[in-house]
Amino acid sequence: MWCFFPYKGLNAMYIELPNSPVRKIYKCGNCKNYHFKFFDPKHDRTYTPEEWEKIMTDGRESLDKALRLVRDDPKFFG
Repeated sequence: MWCFFPYKGLNAMYIELPNSPVRKIYKCGNCKNYHFKFFDPKHDRTYTPEEWEKIMTDGRESLDKALRLVRDDPKFFG
């Protein structure tokens, strides 16, 4: 499974989503990075605050675009 995000000066960033459930997500108090821990540790990943903000912003925009149909015309799914 893969996911697409526009990213920092590049045309696109593709993130390969692992076939392992997320065990824990936390923000480190010392380094301020976001750490993703999976049940399979080979997929563990760390994002800087800037990377995480970009991912969250793009995710919100994608979700808003996907839900726009329902917001504009709720009877469409009724």
